[in-house]
This record gives sequence, structure tokens and C-alpha cells, in this order.
Amino acid sequence: MTPWLHFSGGDYLIFKTWMPESKGAIAGACIALVAFCILERWIAALRRQMEIKWGSGIIRMIDGIEEGCSSLPTTPVTVPSRPRLVPPFILMHDITRGIFQAVQSLFSYVLMLAVMTFNASYIISIILGLALGEVLFGR
Repeated sequence: MTPWLHFSGGDYLIFKTWMPESKGAIAGACIALVAFCILERWIAALRRQMEIKWGSGIIRMIDGIEEGCSSLPTTPVTVPSRPRLVPPFILMHDITRGIFQAVQSLFSYVLMLAVMTFNASYIISIILGLALGEVLFGR
């Protein structure tokens, strides 16, 4: 491993069997890294969308509970309410949230290992791929 930025081949990329040496192989690895980064940004956008969907569902659920309570007779006792700071535990939401986090962590570590090769081609590809993915899915 060359411990400084370089454009030459011969670095192991993620797996022992994936060691691009020719310029064509390095270009192919760079294309794969760009695609991987775009996929990572897509997963992040999908996670954001799910969080928005879950949040609006919880708000509708709370509004429904409040509407149901408004038909009850009122009593003179008032109970001070505190705002809920933590969303309720909903098993399917939280399992899915955990899976999203695990996949995003996996992608981040794989990209970190690619950067740690000090191959400038890989680093540039990762930066461009993340930027392109953000342009495509960041809304």
C-alpha cells in the first residue's frame, strides 16, 4: 500500500480478489464506486422519506386520539400536559429504522475503506458519486 495520494493501481479495493492494476480496471472500479455512492444517497433519501411518513402517521394518530377524547364529558380537573419529545415505539417502524441504519453504516465503512487506499482516483470518484447522488435524491 502506498501511504500517500496516488493514481497508480495495485491497491486492494474492499476484497482481496478486487485489485485493479490496469487503467481500464481502475476506471471500472471508479465507475462502481460512483454507482455505490449514488446508491448510498438513494438509501439516505429513502430513509428520510420513511421518517416523514412515520412522523405524519404519528401526528394523525395523536390527532385521532385527541378528537376521540373531545367527545368525553369535561371535568373541572385540569392536568398540565407536557410535549412528547420522543416518538412512541412502533415495532415495524423501529425495526425498519434499524435496518436502514445498519445498511447506511455498512456503506459508510465500505467507502471509508476505499478512501483509505489513498488512491486519488477512488477518492475523486467517491466525492463525485456522493455529489451526484445528492443532486439526484437530496430533495
